[in-house]
Amino acid sequence: MKILIYNIAYSTGLKGSLLGYLANFWRYLVWAPKKTFRNLVQFLEKQDADVVCLLETDSGSFRNRFSSQSKTIAKQLSFPHRWSASKYGPRSPLRHAPTFRKQDDAVLSKVEGEMKIHYLKNGGKKLVQEFVVQGISLFVVHLALRSSLRAKQLSEMTGLLKQCPRPHIVCGDLNIFKGLHEVQEFIRENHLTLVQTKATFPSIRPKVLIDLILVSDGICVKATDAPYALFSDHLPVWVEIEN
Repeated sequence: MKILIYNIAYSTGLKGSLLGYLANFWRYLVWAPKKTFRNLVQFLEKQDADVVCLLETDSGSFRNRFSSQSKTIAKQLSFPHRWSASKYGPRSPLRHAPTFRKQDDAVLSKVEGEMKIHYLKNGGKKLVQEFVVQGISLFVVHLALRSSLRAKQLSEMTGLLKQCPRPHIVCGDLNIFKGLHEVQEFIRENHLTLVQTKATFPSIRPKVLIDLILVSDGICVKATDAPYALFSDHLPVWVEIEN
């Protein structure tokens, strides 16, 4: 089973350069380019993943012409199963703000599974998607930008993992800009292994690894990579495991 994780940055097409952010930041708020999205869909099709985890998707704001990016991708690539949820907590005022209320994370799958939704107590981005498929739990996360909040979120994640009765994968955008030492204790305490070590941000010239794939004992990894792609300011990452 091949699992791909990608922070697509709402398909804005920004590649992580300072000049690009300054000149085109309006794309986050107003109008995402159609060409970028078309190229993104073509790229995902070529990756031929069984499960695609998308962070920062637009579920139908004006920015994306009132259509859901994850729904469009699922339809065009013939994924029969799709789940999406707001990345903000149930009581967050951002759930009612223009554009922000349509900012989701999504999981698309060719394989039938069960989705469990968790929300962390700390941080603005609180969503944790637990996709149970073929006897494993896939935890998809997008952690806070502030290191102090990330530490609290990782502690909460440890609580979730200790309650999980299945082998599991923790993956997503962990925003560990200070380096891997931020997650070393989390990895050690939960008996996880980091399986993808290429830098993933910024995509135009990757320098730091912030998009991680961590696997528990009992999961056999066949291959993993962070393919070079310029449809977001992050690179995608993927892992192929034994079914």
